[in-house]
Amino acid sequence: MLIKNAISRSLTDPQLAQAPVVPTDTMAISDQEPVVPTQDLIADALGHRPELAQARIDLTNRDITKKSARNALLPTADLNAWYGAAGLGGQQNAAATCLNATADPSGCDAADAAAGRSLPAGSIQRTGFPQSFSSLFHNNFPDYGVGMSIQIPIRNRAAQADQVRSELEYRQAQMRLQQLQNQVSIEVRNAQYALQQNRARVAAAQKARDLAQQSLEAEQKKYALGASTNTLVLQAQRDLAQSESNVVLAMSAYEKSRVELDRVTGLTLDHNNISLADSEIGVVNKMPTVPGVTPRQGIDQTQPQPQKP
Repeated sequence: MLIKNAISRSLTDPQLAQAPVVPTDTMAISDQEPVVPTQDLIADALGHRPELAQARIDLTNRDITKKSARNALLPTADLNAWYGAAGLGGQQNAAATCLNATADPSGCDAADAAAGRSLPAGSIQRTGFPQSFSSLFHNNFPDYGVGMSIQIPIRNRAAQADQVRSELEYRQAQMRLQQLQNQVSIEVRNAQYALQQNRARVAAAQKARDLAQQSLEAEQKKYALGASTNTLVLQAQRDLAQSESNVVLAMSAYEKSRVELDRVTGLTLDHNNISLADSEIGVVNKMPTVPGVTPRQGIDQTQPQPQKP
């Protein structure tokens, strides 16, 4: 039911709920387990674990924030410069005919007229948009300037508080990253120890199964010669069945420990030949392959196989 729940949206269909699940693969264990140094596994984990990459990105962001808060305590100098042009147009104002800025806008006095600082009404011709655009592009009325401003923070308590807080957050991010690295190292060592122990457990279970098989064969020969009983033969068969079950459990634990080692080292996708780039483009360029698992031979995958009594 767990497999059906993982691959289907709903289990309300009675046919899906009653459909048998037929495994198409079986567990396989290599004759010799590859020995990888612990430091190499830890290096792979530190380079492939996604939470470590996320912690490093967070540490980089904290460092940028810290530098920004520190820069807020420094003086700032701004230099501004501008340049522009204007185009004038329209009709002359008859009430403003004096060139003297201090003159009465209602008209010119005698001194202005004598000094030639007056413009008679109608002396400036009326202009429109074409003349305005022409004066604009010919830079007849330029406007430019330069400015500079300097700000010196004096006892800026808010900026100082932000700087101290950013420094503490940066140190906390460093501590979290170090804790994650230590945790990953411990997980890798524990996973490697569990893999070695489960490998030894498989070997011991296989030896126990072989011994149970030999004991059963010996009891059957003794029973054929009349030197044993049905009870002893049934006990030997029971021991053999139990030893075979122990082998299956040991192999299952071994496979789980291998999966756990791939998880803690961050190499699950690489070992299974799965590429996230293929999922992004929606085209599978290479099929996934699961190492250590071989397809079953000579079994019809479409029909469920009857169980032995």
